[in-house]
Amino acid sequence: MFWRRFVPLLRLCNTPTSIVSPLPFFAVSLFLISGRELHIFDLKILFIGIAISLLSTFGSNLWNHCNDLKEDIAQGKKTILTQDFSMLKISSFIAFTLYASSLLIIYYLSMELKRPIYIYFLIWALATWWYSDNLILKKITGFRLKEHYMGELITYSIAWPMYTLSIWLIYSDLNATGVAIAVIFLFFSLSGLLLKDLKDISGDREAGLNTFGVRFHPSQLIRYSCYLMVMYYFAMLNPLTIKFFGIGVLIMALPFIYFLKNTFIHMHRKNWALDMGDLKALKSIGYSVYISVIFMGLIAFF
Repeated sequence: MFWRRFVPLLRLCNTPTSIVSPLPFFAVSLFLISGRELHIFDLKILFIGIAISLLSTFGSNLWNHCNDLKEDIAQGKKTILTQDFSMLKISSFIAFTLYASSLLIIYYLSMELKRPIYIYFLIWALATWWYSDNLILKKITGFRLKEHYMGELITYSIAWPMYTLSIWLIYSDLNATGVAIAVIFLFFSLSGLLLKDLKDISGDREAGLNTFGVRFHPSQLIRYSCYLMVMYYFAMLNPLTIKFFGIGVLIMALPFIYFLKNTFIHMHRKNWALDMGDLKALKSIGYSVYISVIFMGLIAFF
């Protein structure tokens, strides 16, 4: 009986889809960049990085869904959890197991590679767990980071750089290139944060949350999300990062131009007002990010 529920449960582990999962573009790109510096490509380490990336993301996503049951029901979402409440305990246990397994593997790698991977990964794990936790920590602390936009901002500002450095340290030592990549993806994460609540505004409001989507007008969120995306690309296309990555990083101008044409200029002309016809423009942000992450890996071969 459980195996019939495995596919919808796996779907929750991969929701939302991102540059991290279900296809591990992020982990592969970091591996290729680090290999360029070390002049070697260790496939065993690549697979370990991918495994950590997927396990940790699956755990984080599933834990988030377990704790978002009230909001998902309010929004009328049909998932294995909203349709079968008996799956909540099983899913919570699986999420905990995925977190714990990732931490144990990371600690072992830290000892083997003699790099402080576990410090950065533990900070990521604590931030993402507390961000979602509506079942344990909220009862102890009285609040959940996800329920207020400042908690969201703090979590994303901490979690993405720590996660980036964790994956980077699996492949390489901590250096200026790794730090630069962490800063680059900080801008990306904050841009995504401002947009992620747009589709959940009504459910968040009914659930009594004070998220970015509830607190700010959609036009404001889109505007500043686009500004942060510009900073994401500027962080890659400047003399300092060219020094780190080489002249090949200029290929990033292609997804940048794509974003400017299909999203930034389009929304700017409309004074950032959002309507149903802008779905393509918003999707273009995601497409440009996927392309940029793939290109980041390809830079290793230039």
